[in-house]
Amino acid sequence: MSTAAPPSRAGSAGRPLSRLAVLVVDDFANMRATLREMLLTSGFEDIDLARDGVDALDKLERRRYDIVLCDYNLGDGPDGQQVLDRAREQGWVGPATVFVMVTAENSNEMVMGALESGPDAYLSKPFNRELLVVRLQRALRRRDPLRALDPLWRRGEIAQARAEAERMLAAGEGRAADLQRLRSDLALAEGEPGVAAEAARAVTGETTPPWAQARLGEVAEVEGNLAAAEEAYRAAIAATPYYMPAHDRLAFVLERTGREREALDVLVAAAERSPKSLARQRALGQLALAQGEYDRAARAWRYAMALATQMQIPHPGDMAYQLEALIARGATREARTKLQILESDYRGHPEVAWWVVVTRLRLLLAGVAVDRAGLLGQLDAAMAAGSPPPALREVLPELLEQAGEGERARSLRTSNGGPGET
Repeated sequence: MSTAAPPSRAGSAGRPLSRLAVLVVDDFANMRATLREMLLTSGFEDIDLARDGVDALDKLERRRYDIVLCDYNLGDGPDGQQVLDRAREQGWVGPATVFVMVTAENSNEMVMGALESGPDAYLSKPFNRELLVVRLQRALRRRDPLRALDPLWRRGEIAQARAEAERMLAAGEGRAADLQRLRSDLALAEGEPGVAAEAARAVTGETTPPWAQARLGEVAEVEGNLAAAEEAYRAAIAATPYYMPAHDRLAFVLERTGREREALDVLVAAAERSPKSLARQRALGQLALAQGEYDRAARAWRYAMALATQMQIPHPGDMAYQLEALIARGATREARTKLQILESDYRGHPEVAWWVVVTRLRLLLAGVAVDRAGLLGQLDAAMAAGSPPPALREVLPELLEQAGEGERARSLRTSNGGPGET
């Protein structure tokens, strides 16, 4: 029998655990019940349960939680990494929220995904109540001082949030490294790269956090110094190879400086290390298309389609780019068959008609028998309903000109705000 003292029922800063709102996310009902019982017997009282990633995001949108205890694998739909990424992107998880990732596996994909998302703590199954509470209290001690910033962050009051972070730094409240990172984030969002860099430099030393090194690269990009940006990103990767945002930014800088082949190599390595990033797979797919690596492009866009569907944000462009790669490598029969899937699976999406038109134009230009009158009728209907999405405003007129439809190409360019003549 254990003689260890029971965990304290006080949270950080003396707040009773009973006053903290907790969200438990797990796709297994018995695990949700087990975690709820652990929390109840530890002093927590305000506990909500989510059965999957979609349910979790719905609850996070509607309510502020002090703690989110989320399993990594959540069955169909968004996984734990995607829940955290989406919640942060939407501002549903603020500076003071503790997010703990729970996992029963240690695959490389899971480890890299969890590292990339950067939750406050990890728990590997199985674990007991004592370990759970110790991890939660440790994370609460770090996050709780940021509670005053939370409502400002959630309301998008950037200037006020930054002022509060700077006040806390001056007063010695909270953890300086966390406050400097928050200050840097807010300053960059306000368009003050100098302050963002100053905050990043404030935490540099013998062990510089990778975010700070990468932030210096972002600031250099904003200031137009791409050589300095590249140097900063390479330094961040050398010091912390698993810090994936530095890989993504480095690839972007390399592409901007005309080194697309190097950029592609960086993204290939990054996607192999940590594949579950939708933005990374899309960037990889675009670069592979531009470099004529059509098999690689098709794989990247197929992965992007799966991720977007899993995250409940499917987009017809992902499949259309996969079909572009298939057509470019000569697999026109497969592309034509999958075009029907594009039309049916994305029916109802406001952009689907444009992506179908572009794909049919590519098939036509590849020598495939296409109903030209039907294609142009679909294009005219789309043009009457609105403008093409930004991603197609340049390529669609180019394809139309190649197909001998110069008048429609000029009409599109004029409606897009560009010159009517090429």
